[in-house]
Amino acid sequence: MSLAIGTAVRVASLGGKRGVVVDAGHGGHYRVRVENVTVSCREPDLTPAVESGRKARRRPATADTAPAGSGDGPAAPAGRLDLHGLTVEEALQRVLEEIDHALRRGADRVEVVHGKGSGRIRAALHRQLATLPVVAAFRLDPRNPGVTWIYF
Repeated sequence: MSLAIGTAVRVASLGGKRGVVVDAGHGGHYRVRVENVTVSCREPDLTPAVESGRKARRRPATADTAPAGSGDGPAAPAGRLDLHGLTVEEALQRVLEEIDHALRRGADRVEVVHGKGSGRIRAALHRQLATLPVVAAFRLDPRNPGVTWIYF
């Protein structure tokens, strides 16, 4: 099976998330855009997406709601990232990298420890998370306001 650029596919290693082929390489290697993240995949990991007659509605990410479980089986363990000692820019870059790793391993959430401090990292993090379509929701941990949970 050879997939053309622009083909809608489902990525098995990301829990069947839907994406679009943006580059076809040699030997069955593809680059697939899943929401706003581009991932490298091998052909066996991809299946053509079947178009349905209706579009799925998506709730916007908010800081106070968490999504319900998908019920597609057990997810990989949640990731944990500690941002203490980093600048705002470094912290935001590390969060994007951790989100990418979490999606690749099939996790449904990531715990980000940003601390209470001045709140600059937390505020920048929440602004960034609100713009990422791959993030279903995020919220502060009710037991520890120095932690944000990110859900996919």
